[in-house]
Amino acid sequence: MEKTLLILGEYAEDDLNKNIKRLQRYAKEIKIPVKTISYEQLFSKNKFKINTDNLSVMFFFPFKFWNKNCEIPKDTSIYGVSKQSYEIFKEFWQDVKNNLGKRFSDKNVSYIINPDYAALDRDKIKTHDLLKKAGVATTITLPKNLEIILNISKNEGVFIKSRYGALGKGITYLSKKGWFTNYKIGRKNNVENYLDIKDWKFSEITENKDFLKNLLDLEVIIEKEIKSPNLNPGKKFDLRVYSLYGESPHMFIKENYEKNIITNFSQGGKINHKYKEILPEKTINLAKEQALRASKCLNSNFLGIDIIFDKNLYTPKILEVQTFTGFPQIKYCNLSKLLANKIKENH
Repeated sequence: MEKTLLILGEYAEDDLNKNIKRLQRYAKEIKIPVKTISYEQLFSKNKFKINTDNLSVMFFFPFKFWNKNCEIPKDTSIYGVSKQSYEIFKEFWQDVKNNLGKRFSDKNVSYIINPDYAALDRDKIKTHDLLKKAGVATTITLPKNLEIILNISKNEGVFIKSRYGALGKGITYLSKKGWFTNYKIGRKNNVENYLDIKDWKFSEITENKDFLKNLLDLEVIIEKEIKSPNLNPGKKFDLRVYSLYGESPHMFIKENYEKNIITNFSQGGKINHKYKEILPEKTINLAKEQALRASKCLNSNFLGIDIIFDKNLYTPKILEVQTFTGFPQIKYCNLSKLLANKIKENH
């Protein structure tokens, strides 16, 4: 059954990013016709011809749209806490789906990333609740009650995260060792943004209750910290696990010093792909099982799932889900080639 792979990304034909280029190449190697367009082209009146009856669609993140319409919200002007921005992003994906449906009404269209769920991971509360309802182990959330939060933080770490944020931005952490945030603090202890990703570094705000009160007035999710076991002294870790059509072809360890609070790359986190040499086989299998359960719950063929282990290496819990996950280096896992083969097998 012949099919065409339609790739949607933000770049013109002569300026594709390396992941799109690789997917193009490997798809063509196994005789899958490929058409690549930008989201702008999709919404234009331009016509483009698909010669097969079956069409598989792969989305890459729409950076131009996000940066123009969602990154700095028009309602709050504060990163990561705007429901309006989330709704705009959600509506964008419905427009994408509707446009594809109209353009290719005569085709059998299937999706690698389900457009109905493409915006979901930007809403941490909805994602958490959906996973929890499906019985997938995840973090413990807390109410927006400053007194409760402060009492718990005397014994356990507490994270206050921007509900709609990503890339480790908009994080506040409270523990008996101190309070820290990587939001910018305004003159009246209000919540503000940094403009450059490099500036989103943690600063101490211990006993600044006015800032916390202002923060809790915004759209945030509050979670108890999960203390992962140490693979290396003084460091914390979690995993990025890939889910691809019901299989988990690869994962890597994200590790950072405890003083840096989170393992995100933007906060100095390091990647280690040699997970098979470091983690017990049972731990690896448990992480894969949990990731595949999350992927099934979110109805997606391709996801990156962040998993942390609670107290020991045998209690995996979902931290976050990444719909538009980065691809690992080819020397560790040729995800583009695997994806092309799965598209040929499954669509």
